[in-house]
Order: sequence, then structure tokens, then C-alpha cells
Amino acid sequence: MYFPIGWPKYLKEAQRNSPPLQYVISNCDRMLFAVLTEDTLSIWYCKPTVQIVNYTQSQRDLASLGGFCLAEWKPDSSMIAVMTTKQHVMFFKVDLDISVANHHCLYVQQEGRAHPSKQDLNGIPDSDSVPAIKLTAVFQLKLSSQITWCLCVREELVVATADGSLNRVKWNGTLNAKARLVLQDIPVSLDFQKTKAAKLTADDGHVVHMEYSPIIGGYIMVLSSGRGLFVMPPSSRVDNSVAQGVWVQDLKDANCLCVNHRYRLMAFGCCSGHGHVYVINELEGTLELSHKLTVSSRDYPDAAQTAGPVRCLKWTPDGTALAMCWRNGGFSLWSVFGSLLVCSLGGDYCFPNDGVRLFPPPIRSLEWGLEGYQLWMVCETVETEEEGYVGYHGHRDMSHIMQLQFVKSALTVNPCMANHEHVFLQGEDKLYMNTSDVSQKSTGRTESHLLVGNKHWQIIPISHSYLATNWPIRYAAVDRSGQYLAVAGKTGLAHYNFLNRKWKLFGNETQERDLVVSGGMAWWKDFICVACYNIVGQRDEIKCYPRSSKLDNTFAISTKVPSQVLLLNTFRDILIVFCIDSHIMLYNLERKNTQSNPLLDINKVQEVSLNNYVPHPVCVTGLALTSLKTEYGTRSHHNNKEAESLLLSVAGKLLMFQRDISGPQVNDQKLNQTKHKPPQFCPPSVVATNVENMWTTSRANQGKMQLMEALWLGCGAQGMKVWLPLYPRDETKTLSFMSKRIMLPFRVDIYPLAVLFEDAVILGAAGDALTYQHNSPSDAASPKKPTHYLPFCILERTSQIYLHHILRQLLRRNLGVNALDLARSCTELSYFPHVLELLLHEVLEAEATTKEPIPDPLLPRIVAFIQEFPEFLQTVVHCARKTEVALWPYLFSSVGNPKDLFQECLISGNLETAASYLIILQNLEKPIVSRQHATLLLDSSLEKGKWDLARDLVRFLKAIDPSDVDSPTHLSSHGRASGYPSPPLSPPDADGFSFTNVSNVSNINRVRSSSVTSTDLVQNVKVKEKLKHTVSDNPAHGRRMSPKPKDDSSADQVYIDIILCRHCRRLTEANRMRDLGYFAANMEDFQLVSWLKRERLRAAKVEDFVTALRDLHQQFQWPFPILSYSAFQQLKNKTFSTSSLASVSLLEEELGTELDGSPGERREREEGGTYSQYLGNKRPGSNDQNISHSLSDDVFLRPQISHTEESSLATMEVSDNSSLLGEFEYLADVSSCNEPLSPELEILSQEMANKGPIQSELELRYLLQIALEAGCLEWALIFSVLLRDALAVVRTVNTASMTDTPLEMVARMREGLSYLELWSDTECLGYKPFLHAIRGQIHVLNKLVEQTPPTLQLSTTPLESSPLDEGQISPVLQAMRTMDIETVVENDIESKAKEEKGSDCVIS
Repeated sequence: MYFPIGWPKYLKEAQRNSPPLQYVISNCDRMLFAVLTEDTLSIWYCKPTVQIVNYTQSQRDLASLGGFCLAEWKPDSSMIAVMTTKQHVMFFKVDLDISVANHHCLYVQQEGRAHPSKQDLNGIPDSDSVPAIKLTAVFQLKLSSQITWCLCVREELVVATADGSLNRVKWNGTLNAKARLVLQDIPVSLDFQKTKAAKLTADDGHVVHMEYSPIIGGYIMVLSSGRGLFVMPPSSRVDNSVAQGVWVQDLKDANCLCVNHRYRLMAFGCCSGHGHVYVINELEGTLELSHKLTVSSRDYPDAAQTAGPVRCLKWTPDGTALAMCWRNGGFSLWSVFGSLLVCSLGGDYCFPNDGVRLFPPPIRSLEWGLEGYQLWMVCETVETEEEGYVGYHGHRDMSHIMQLQFVKSALTVNPCMANHEHVFLQGEDKLYMNTSDVSQKSTGRTESHLLVGNKHWQIIPISHSYLATNWPIRYAAVDRSGQYLAVAGKTGLAHYNFLNRKWKLFGNETQERDLVVSGGMAWWKDFICVACYNIVGQRDEIKCYPRSSKLDNTFAISTKVPSQVLLLNTFRDILIVFCIDSHIMLYNLERKNTQSNPLLDINKVQEVSLNNYVPHPVCVTGLALTSLKTEYGTRSHHNNKEAESLLLSVAGKLLMFQRDISGPQVNDQKLNQTKHKPPQFCPPSVVATNVENMWTTSRANQGKMQLMEALWLGCGAQGMKVWLPLYPRDETKTLSFMSKRIMLPFRVDIYPLAVLFEDAVILGAAGDALTYQHNSPSDAASPKKPTHYLPFCILERTSQIYLHHILRQLLRRNLGVNALDLARSCTELSYFPHVLELLLHEVLEAEATTKEPIPDPLLPRIVAFIQEFPEFLQTVVHCARKTEVALWPYLFSSVGNPKDLFQECLISGNLETAASYLIILQNLEKPIVSRQHATLLLDSSLEKGKWDLARDLVRFLKAIDPSDVDSPTHLSSHGRASGYPSPPLSPPDADGFSFTNVSNVSNINRVRSSSVTSTDLVQNVKVKEKLKHTVSDNPAHGRRMSPKPKDDSSADQVYIDIILCRHCRRLTEANRMRDLGYFAANMEDFQLVSWLKRERLRAAKVEDFVTALRDLHQQFQWPFPILSYSAFQQLKNKTFSTSSLASVSLLEEELGTELDGSPGERREREEGGTYSQYLGNKRPGSNDQNISHSLSDDVFLRPQISHTEESSLATMEVSDNSSLLGEFEYLADVSSCNEPLSPELEILSQEMANKGPIQSELELRYLLQIALEAGCLEWALIFSVLLRDALAVVRTVNTASMTDTPLEMVARMREGLSYLELWSDTECLGYKPFLHAIRGQIHVLNKLVEQTPPTLQLSTTPLESSPLDEGQISPVLQAMRTMDIETVVENDIESKAKEEKGSDCVIS
């Protein structure tokens, strides 16, 4: 409810030689504060906080009358009574000093130029003007004994003395002897029925602290013996009545107290450091303990010993929070029923470098400021010069006044805020609200999700124009959308628009000052409804101001009420008010849109008297009209549009008044023609006790009826309670004995301030502190002051999920059907899996760690419940990973064998969850078991492309100690695994891998051997500067890629390599080259080039070129090429058949004719950009026999010398894409083209249609480079054809002709190209131009097949398929297999050396 904010303020520090400050007390309206020292009385003003006047005793009076110790204000603030240490009561008159100018003001605010100070109607200055006050000593009275306490009761002072008397002193300085009470004469009993009544004795002592409560009806006292006593004084209405006392039960060490009048609570501070809060039990007539205020030893160890006894207690002015301070320092703040809001015994509240020093220092006196925005504290200090700073362990001879600033929830004074889902706090000059970005209008669901995760505060400064004359802010309200705010101060009101960030104030200040909001405010649609008092008309009213119009009484709709309104709330179109005469009135609101300015009809529909149920109107702390009722029937018949019940919170007790629908219905026709009169309310039923706040909603959601129709209660230290409706599953079979609602309590870790019904989340706030150390150069020589160590108080927004608490309570009560319905309605929530995990974890912790036998364990029911959802496997393993290993046997005895759960994860494809089960298996089973399961999971992750998971599994397998593979896992007596720490499995990443992140391209120089020129080179260099080199790029490393296995770790490496190689075979045999690239990029230790060299005649060979090319098109999302319009017309003009484009030989002849044309024709083609110019496979004077030898890499990396005007766009950009650019110009005759598009635009559009994504092109060129390096020329040829890169084809053919390429590979290349030519004739015409453009390279392959002897085959020993594929192998067999692999690897190294020696001149 209340939270400290900002820096604490030091108002005054007693001088070194002056007496310390003793006491602080405020007058009734908390505008003036009296501060006492031993010889001075000073009056302070609250806003601004300045000292007005100071009265100092003379030394003679100090010696004769004694020093000041206590003080009390007269209710009208005209006098102050001061108690002295020598039995005297001194009376001071407080007057306005008329001798001071400026309207008797000490300080007057000047606004801008010479503006006169604003005056109220009664002549009193406004808030920022400080009145001049004078103190005059008028009376003195000496009592018979030492004064121990005093208080003001009505028009008299009650002064307690050490002789056990309660003296009544009048304000004129005389003693009312008739009303004097003597404690020893009062009979004291155990209850109000006078059970075991007995008079007090001398051992019981005298009064040391006392308060009077007219609502409770008596005095509450703390005696010097430490006992608590309640005394009812004799009634003046009854003759011969006597005082009666009742003991406070089980209270022996009390030293201070404070009474909460609204909630009828009595709080006692004890010497043990705890607080005890008592309440009157009206049934038994006793004072019983309500709750204790105990700081948790878990959060603050040894708090009671560190802080010492309780010294001060003080309730806030609205009675919603209690401040408690200890003798050694520190303070805490508690809600009404014992929830800890703030505690300064730990964290950054403590001073640095000294854990004993607490903040604040030891406090002698407390007092709350106006509206609870400040807490005044008189603190003790002591100066220790030898330490150079201020401490608290010596003689206390220094003191100062400290002031803490607070913000409070709007729920404290405006309970209608319970309808909203925003955390809304109000301070004295600003407002805090958690909300999304309201500048962007969003749906309700989006807004709700943003409220869950948003940790930021929207801080709204209140308009200074309004605050200057109306400080402090008393009421604040926000509409349901969170976009409009309204505040009300001393007079008037103002509202704020989040969208334009502007305040709207009264234009007429007289109207503003005539209006005093007294009973709250609420938004209804676009109207702000306030319960106010009209000063001019001297009447109480309800006024509604439209938001869109000017803030003026002209546009206001008002209705008169008979008495002052204390509370106000809305429910749909009904306005409900609670008046000071304990009557409730219901008004119907109806909006009219006929006028330019919106109008509102306010009609009173019902009035209900609650005098029999309300002890005092002040005790009513909450009011709400809801659609809740105890008898629902079925879902389909439930209609939440009607106001079914009235909820009233009376001193923490929640009463529910339901509509009486059992009486006879009136069927009068005339009555039906008029307004329908609602049914009367039945007598109330008590729903709950210890209620601080309640939340309901008027919204409807058919999918979440249970949550939307629930009543939420905040109950302080008891946590929260939810009153949940129970709907039968089979609505046709309702059981009469089944309750229709159930109250479920549960603990919360935060203080709830708002409830998000549909999101199953509660929102709150929490205070914290940051320590700031002030180091000023000017203070270096002087001792440090306490102001140099100040905590800065901050405010955080907190949230907590509550759904798992409700599910647990329902399952505990065997209401699994209702729990299942509730959970299924919330499965769309993003944190629903976390809810199930919390549910399982809390029950497991509670049952597995208990020392007592559990007759009916809840865990099996929880497990069966979670099994109904697909998140079961994930929930179990996440819970286990976050739980101690000692609790795992108990968990898995209910959920099942983890090996079976692992298999279920594999079957369902949930590999990340299976990886988590692997850690469980490692701790519970033998290492050989976890190794077998890791192998299965590695196969599945590789097959599904889960590269991050596969990489982690490889590390996992390497981390298993081979010597312990067959050793059993040892569990301690508690079931804890004492085995090996599990290697970390990094969280899986759902995103795919990109070749541009990790690539095996060796260095930039390799680009020379690729068919890219200047533009593409620049693009690739930028990407590849960040690329990661593989081990295959380093020749030295390549020669030692498989070291000789000398130990078991090498055998494990071979075992893993076999698994990886087996997966590579599957990928290549299925033509999944893109997955192979991802695999190589993610498996850091896998050497793809070396593997391809070994497998190029086995797994890496290509059996079907057409199928492989189609698969690559699909994998890389690479479009099939299409013919341009000009090419199609040219082919048509050359009398080719449109169905098959004629035979291959005929096309050969036609193309050959064009290639062997005259030099003039060739020149014409070159001017337009010929195909041979772009691809480099035909040059003047060259022939097919020497074309492969005449082409070198240096030719194609020469930059273009000049760009002439005749150079086409294709000429400049051909190498940027290495695609189908010039082929259309080659086939098209310029003279015969009558197309509307220019050739450049046609080529550009054609290129965009035939080219795939840039990322795919980079990956294809990477794989092309790898295939060439490994000698897999078949795949290199396919990649070249896919890219339509003739230079890459030339390079591949050169490699085949200049290295020891096996004949069968060259034959497959030639055969594959033939099949591709046939396929292009029949199915894909777009490839036709390119395949005929590389006819020269096909002839070279033909000649290689004819000339190469069959002895030029790569001499490699095929590795036989091993039974190791399933991972069921022992280390001995691994070592034997490793010797065979060693021989193969050595042969590969020798073959590679021969290849490198023979091809150094060709391949860079």
C-alpha cells in the first residue's frame, strides 16, 4: 500500500550543545507539527517544511517546571498542552500573528512578476503561503505524580500519572476531579462477560502508553508491567455506571501501542522485537490475537537481536499501513493484516562498512504527515570523534528530524480502483502507473500481455497550476483503458490525457474552490463522477463532468444527496454510493448523444439502509456491486450483466448482500410501464475475514468463466484468497449437495495491487534502496555527517503467476475435473508450461522433504493431471533439473522411468527435452546407458538438423570417461548421485544455421579460382572476412587430421567420427547437400574435405545427375531457368519444334553455324554482347582441342579496361551473378527483334526471375569450392550447372583433365551431362542455351574418357560397413576397428600428397 520513494530529508539537526529533540506531534489536519526538546517548543509547517515559531524556556522555568517531554494539540489547533518532567502541564495558545505583513504570512509564493498572493474565500492563504504564528504560555497545572502519558479525548486532556491515575484536565487549566479514574479501582476480567474479574494490584504498575478509540469504545493501555489492558470508561448516559477492564490475552512484554480506528485493531510493540495485533472477538467477547508482525529470519537473520525491542508504532492517517521502529534503529512498514511492505534491516538500507548501523538511526518519535505522504521521525545520534563519523553506540546526545517520502496505492482511499488492472500509485506531486505505450491503440488482449511483462513506470507530474493551490492530492482514479487519469486535491479536480500528455483544469477558479471532493471519484465511460461538497450551496452532491468538454460546471450533470458520501463505485451503468448515515444508494446512468456536448441522466433506483450491519461508517473500507452469486446453475444460464450482489468490507470483514428473488413478484402493469424496480437485498453472509482489498471484473469471457467470475481477496499475511465458481461438467446432472463456490487460500510473494483475470497474473509493487556515499572536498577535514550516507529509495513493479496455486488447491480437494477445465482454458498463455512446472515443483518439494508420513500424497494426482497436457515430458524434466538429485527417486517413482520418458521424447520428436533427460540418465544410470541414449539422440538431432544440439551432444560424448563406461552409478543413502558432473548442454536455438556465420572457405585468394569478378568479389570479401576457417584449409593440419589412436579418448573420437561419417553418407546418398553444408559448418571437429576425398567414389558419387539437380533446386529454393521472349522467338524462327526444339544434332549444327560465322557477323555479336565474350569458352583463333589449356584464372580476374557506350548492362554485370545473361543475346538477332523492352531491361528482368536468394548463392559457391578441393568433380559440375556458371564448368573440367581423376568419375560426368541435355530438351527448356554454350567442355570430357587409361583410378580401400552404427560397441572392439581406420587414413594422406604434387601448377 505504502512505499518509500526518493531521498530522505534531514529537516533539523540539534546543535552540539543544545538538548536533543524529544517528541513530534501534529494537529488534527496535519498541517502544523509541534517539535519538543527539553527546553523548546517549535511549530513547523508541512508544505513547505519550514519552522514557523520557537518558544524557549528560561532557565528559571526549566528548573522549577521541568523539561518538556510530551505534548498534545487541542482539536481545533488553538492550543497546545505540554507535559514536563516535574508533574506540570503547560498550556500554550496558538494564534495568528497579525503583526506580520503579507496577510499574516511568513512566506508568500511569488508567481512570475508582481502577482498578489491568492486568497481563499475565508481569507486564509493558499497552500504555498506559510502563516505567521505566535505562541503564548497561558496556564500551568501541577499534578500529584509524575506524568507518564497524555492524550486528548474530545474537549479534555487525559493525563496518566505514575500513581496509577487517569486525570481529566480541561483546556482552561483546571482539573475535572469527578471524571478521574484510578486503575486499582477498576475490575479487570478476561472477557467482556466479566469472567474472573479482579482489581489491579501494585505489581501491575501504571500506564506508560495509552490511546482512546471512540469506535472501539474505550482506552487501550500498556502498563509498566508489560501487560495490555482495555478499559471501558463509565457511561455518562447510565447512572452509577463503573469502568470495566479486559485483559489483552497472552501479552506480557508490551512497551508501546497504536490503534487503528477504521479496522478496529490494536497493535502492541513488544520487547521481543515483534508486534502483536489484537482484535475484539464479538462472539466470545475477548481480545484475541489477529496476527503477529515478525520479520522473517530467512530474509533478515537475527533481526530481533540486531534491532532490539520495538520502540514506536504509528498507523497511517487512512489506517492502511503501520510503521514500526526498533530501539537500535531501522524501520518497517506493514499492511493492515500483517504483510511486510518495507523493511530497512537489510539490503542497501544499511550503512556501508558497518553492518551494525541501521537506517534510520534509533527513533524516539514518529508522526505521519498529511495524507501519509511523509513520515516525520525524531532520530538519535551520537558523535564519536575518534572514528571520524557518526555512530550510535555511545551516549546519545545528538538528534535530528528526518522525513521519508512515500507513495501509496490509490486503493487506500478510492476502492473503486479495484475494478481495474493497472498498478496505480499516487504521491504528493506525481502519479505512478504501469501501462503499455498508450500512444498506440491496441486490443485488450495485447494491452493485458503488455501489462504482464512491462516493468517500467509511467510517471505523470501533476500540473503545478493545480497543485500550487490544492496540495495535497487526496483522490486519484484511472479509467479502464488506462489512458485517462483524474485527481482531486484540497478543492476542485483535474484530469489528464495520456495521448496528448496534457492536463485539463477548471477555467473558472471560483468554481474550482467551491468544490471539495469528499467521497472518491470514478470514471464511467467518458465521464468523471465525483462525490463532492458544494461550499456555496452548502450541500453534498454527485457531479459528472464529460471528458471531452471544458472542465466547467456548465457542462456538469449533478444530483443532490442527503448526506456526505464516503465511498463511490460503478458497475456497468450503475453508480453506487455509501453515505455517512450508513445508507447505500444506487443510481442508473444513461448517456445521451443528442446534444453537441454529451449529456447524462442520473436516476436513483434504490436505497438500502445498513445501520444494523455497520458499527460505524468509517469502518466501511470497500464497496462493490457485482454479478457474483452463490447459486449459478449452469454456464449457459448464467448472465453476468445483472447486478446480483453487493459486497461490503467492514473493518476487514467482507459481507455479501444478495438479491432477494424468492419473494412474490409484482405484476402490476403500471409498474412495468415505468422503471423496473430492482429486488431488495437479503441479509448478508460473511464471505471472508481479514480482507484488505477485493477485486472483481465486469467483463465477460465465455472461455474463462471460472476466472472472470471469481472474487479475489487480498488478506495481508494470509496471502490471497479466491472465491471460485464450480461449474458441473455435465450440466444436465447437477448435484444438490455440491457447493457452487469454493474459497481457496494461497500464499503470494508480492503484495497484490491489481489482478489480471484473463492472464492469471497478479501485479504489485516493491520498494528497494540504493546506497549513495557523498564525498565532498569541503568536508574532507571535518567529521562525516549522517547525511553523507543516505539510501535512495526506488520502486519496482512486481508480478506473480497464481494459476498453479488454484490448480493445486482444487486437486487437493479432489476437484480434478474443475482443475482440468480451468487449466485447459489457459493453455494459450505463453507461460502455461511454467505454471505446470511450478505446480509439480512445489508439491514435490513439500512431500519429498517432509519428515512425517503422508497418508494421501498429492504428487500422483499432480502427475496424472499434468499428463493430460502435451507439455508433460518437458515439465517433468525441467522440474527435475531444478530440484536436488536426492529428490529424483521420489519424483520418478510417480512419473515413470526416465529411460521410457526419453524414448517418448524421441518418438514425438522433442529432441531438446530428450537432451535434458540425458542429464537425468547420467546421474541415475551407468555411463554406458547414457552413452547409448546420447548416440540415439545424436542420430535424431543430425537427421532433424538440430545442429546446436548435435554439437552439444558431441561434447557430451567426449566428456564421458571411457574407463567408467561399465562402472555402476553410486547413489548415497539419500539417493543422491555421487557420479560425474554433467557437461553443460547449451539451450537449443530454434534458428537455422547460416553458412555466412561459419564457413570453411580458406582465404580470399581462392576467389581467383572461382568464376567471380570485380563486383561479386567485393561482396564476397565483405562476408568472408568474418568467416571461420576449417581444419581442411590448413595443409599442415590436414596431414595430421587423424592422429594415431594411443588411448581410450582417441577411441572415443573414432567412435564419434563413425557416427558423423554415417550421417554424412545418408546426406550425400539422398542428395541433401545443403544439410551437408550446415552439418560441416556446425560440427567443428569434422573434416568435410578429407571425408569427401575418401568417399568420392563411394557415398559421394552421383548416380543420377537430373535427380540431383532437381533436389538442389528444391533445397536452395533456386528457380528453374526460363527462356526469354526474344530467345523463344529466335528459336521459333529457326523452325525448331515448339514441343521438343528438335533433336540434339540439329541444334548442334545450327549453333555451330552461328559460331563459325564471318568476322563481321562475330563483330556484330560482340557489340551486342556475345555469349562467348561473357563465358570465355570461345575466343578468336581457338579450337575445342586447346580450349581447356588456353584458359587460365588470370584472364578472368583482369578488370574491364573501359566501358563504352555500346557496352550493355549485361556486359558490366555478368560476373556479378554468373548466370544466364548473355545467352539470350547470343540467340537473338537484333535486326529481327521488335520487342517493346530494351535488351538491357529484358536481361535484367530475366536475371531477377532466374536467380535465387543471395544467401543460397553464397552457400552454393561455398559447396562448389569444397567439392573442387576434395576432388568430388561430379558434385562440382552439378553446382556449376545449377549456378549456370560456365567459368566454374571450365575449372571443373580443367581439374579433371590435369589431375589423376578416376576414369569412372569422368565417365559419370560425361554421362550425367548427356542426361541433363536430354532432360532440358523435354522438361526444362531454360537450361538449353547454357548446356549448348558449354559444348566445348563436354567434348573435352569425351576425349578424356577416350584417352585416359583405366589405371588412373584413385587407389583407396573402401571402409566396410561396420556394425558400430547402433552405438553398441565396447572399447576393445573400438580399438581393433581403429587400427583399420588408421591404415585407411595413411593411404588417404599418401594419395593426397600425390594429388597436391601433381596439381600445384593448376589449383591454387
